[in-house]
Amino acid sequence: MLLTTLLLSIYLAELSAIIPYDGIIHRSTDGSSYAFLSPPKSSNHASFIEQMTPSGTLAVAWFSGGEQQPNCSIAVSLLELGSQQFTPGVIVSERVNYSNQNPVLFWDSETQILHLYHTQQLGHLKEQYAEMWHLYSATWSTPEIFYSTSGAWDRNRIIHTYDKGGLIFPCYNSSLNHIDDYSYILRTPSLTSKWTRIDIKRSDNLIQPTLIRLNNSLQLRAFFRDKRYQWIYYADSNDDGLTWTIPKPTSLPNNDAAVQAYTLKSGAIIMAFNNLNGTARSPLTVTLSYDNGITWPYHRDVQIHDDDNVTYIGEYSYPSILQTSWSGPDDNDIHLVYSYDRQTIKYRRFNENWVKHGQ
Repeated sequence: MLLTTLLLSIYLAELSAIIPYDGIIHRSTDGSSYAFLSPPKSSNHASFIEQMTPSGTLAVAWFSGGEQQPNCSIAVSLLELGSQQFTPGVIVSERVNYSNQNPVLFWDSETQILHLYHTQQLGHLKEQYAEMWHLYSATWSTPEIFYSTSGAWDRNRIIHTYDKGGLIFPCYNSSLNHIDDYSYILRTPSLTSKWTRIDIKRSDNLIQPTLIRLNNSLQLRAFFRDKRYQWIYYADSNDDGLTWTIPKPTSLPNNDAAVQAYTLKSGAIIMAFNNLNGTARSPLTVTLSYDNGITWPYHRDVQIHDDDNVTYIGEYSYPSILQTSWSGPDDNDIHLVYSYDRQTIKYRRFNENWVKHGQ
């Protein structure tokens, strides 16, 4: 009887420790806030966050249903300004027997339309068969082919051209057995013009570029994931993305996993990445640079182990980050989403000083 009671107590304790994936935002003792989003399917990955202005609503997209699996779908969750709970993830793009992956959101402030781009290939097929598709809100249009070249993949944020009239879309090529993976950009001078492809020379094994505009000028800096598990690399363009320098390594390690950079209001660049070499995807770290990405003096780990099990080091990867025009009741305005053990998408909110004080 005593043993039965003890086992029941242990079971109830474990049950109460299960994390609810309900989208509710909670305050942490370290000054940040967090939430676990509510996914529509199992196996969730590759989230992306975007702000819709002037409402301030946050949109988060990710793929749900298993990488390269048939019927893997794109889900979207929203957080309205002032709300303390994300909406449940809703499937907005799905195709029978196909795998939809790597969503990228882009908010067009002029037309007030939220655009969604993602890849698509038959389930169980390799990445070299993927194409890129496009749909848009408010009631979500029917997805249409955007870029039909096989092996075309997206991951990171679309930015405006310097004159604000066009767009620059960072992309990459995924090949058979990854023997010819490299990066390129798609560029259009206006939203009604044709997209032009510009390959980034000698970017072999460097993929998923994330773009930053330096000093509000024509100069762009791209940071890359390294499939050789070595370093985050960077390349520069001095003519708004028309030509690029040969990529060079930064001082930041890379584990062949996605990174994302963003320019803060202060002018600092914040980078979210896994701070290690090798194949592990922990810790997930944010770092700050005040010299356009040459040095990174401030680091803070965002996730090292599971929240409900300090002895389990899982996968915390594929981050997406931005700073909003508003702050929450916690005085935080930097928003980060990432894969949490591929069970769900986790949301963290903090500010620039929070990163600095993590040293």
